[in-house]
Amino acid sequence: MAGAEQQSSMVRPTDLRRRSRFVQLLAFSHAASTSPTTRRLLTVSVYFLMWVLISVLAPLWIPAAFIVGLFRRRRFVVLRLLLFFWTFLTIEMIGLVLAACIYLITPGNDERRQSLFFKLECWWGTSLFAWLCRFLSLTISVEGSENVLPGHVLVFIRHASIIDTALPVTFISNATGLRLRYVFKRELLVDPCIDVAGHASPNYFIDRGGSPDEELAGIRKLAVDLGDQGVLLYPEGTRFTERKKKIALKRLEKTHPDLVPLAESFEHCLPPKPGGALTLLEAVPDADVLVVAHRGLEGLAEVTDLLSGSVVGKNVEVSIWRIPASEIPSGDARRRWLFDLWKRVDDFVGGN
Repeated sequence: MAGAEQQSSMVRPTDLRRRSRFVQLLAFSHAASTSPTTRRLLTVSVYFLMWVLISVLAPLWIPAAFIVGLFRRRRFVVLRLLLFFWTFLTIEMIGLVLAACIYLITPGNDERRQSLFFKLECWWGTSLFAWLCRFLSLTISVEGSENVLPGHVLVFIRHASIIDTALPVTFISNATGLRLRYVFKRELLVDPCIDVAGHASPNYFIDRGGSPDEELAGIRKLAVDLGDQGVLLYPEGTRFTERKKKIALKRLEKTHPDLVPLAESFEHCLPPKPGGALTLLEAVPDADVLVVAHRGLEGLAEVTDLLSGSVVGKNVEVSIWRIPASEIPSGDARRRWLFDLWKRVDDFVGGN
C-alpha cells in the first residue's frame, strides 16, 4: 500500500469520476481540512444522517428493492446490498459510541485504551464481514491459520475488494489475538470508525500524493518496538484492473525493466509496489513474513461489480502462509523475491 514507487501513483481524475459524489465530497473535505476535529465532525454527521435516513425510509426501500429483485433476476442483489449498507451504518454508529466510551473511561491510560480499542477493532471487522457473508450468502474456507503465530511479523495481503480491511481483522487478529499495525491510505479517513480507532493505535495513514521520503519514514516508524505484534500493508497499493496493470508496467519499464516479463505474467494481481515492503523488511530483518492470499471477493471491487450480482453465493478462499526471515534474501535481491512472491499469490487467485 505504501512506498516510494507508490507515491507516483496519485489519485487521477479518471479515478475520481468513478467515485460516488458522496465519497468525492468527503475526500475533498479531508484534503482541505488539516483539523482532525473538523473532519470527524463532518464524517460523523454525514454517516449519522445517512443512518437516520435509511432507517426512517426502510418501510419504503425494502419492498421497493424486493420488487426490483423480482424483475431483475439477479438474486435480489439490490435488496441484499441495501440491507448490508444499513447494517454497516449501524455498526459504525455503535462503534463510534463505544469509541467515545473508551476515551472517557481511560484518561491517561494509553495501554488500557489500546487494549480496548483492539477489542473494538476485532468486533467492528468481524461484525462487518459476518453480516456481509450473511447478506451475500458467501461461504468461507481458510487454510494456514496455524501459521499466524508467533508474532513479530510483516503481513502482506492481496488488495481485491472494498471489504479488504475486515479480512485481516477477522482471520488474523480476532482469530489469534495478534495485534496489527496498519498502513492505510488516507482516503479511508472518510470512514469515521477507521479514523477514530486508527489514530488510537500505532497505524499510519499514507498520503499517496505526499513526499516519498516522509511517507516511507512514517511506515518505518511502525516497525519500532514491534515486539510480538505485526505490521500489515497491501503491496499492490490498489485494486486490480487492466488499466492499472498497464500503468504499473509502464512505470516498471522505466525503473526495473528486468522485472517486466514477470510482471506481465500477472493475470489477477497488480505488480507489487515495493517501496513500503522493502522499507519494512529493512527495518525488521528478523521478522517473518505472513502472506494472505484470497480469491472470491473480486465481485466486491467496484459498485458496478456489486450490482451485477456475480458475488452472491460465492465461495471465498483464504490462504495464509509464513516465510521465515532466514529465507528472505537481503539487499537488492529482495525486490525480485517480492515479485516472485506475488506471482505465487497471483497463481493462487487463478486456481493454480
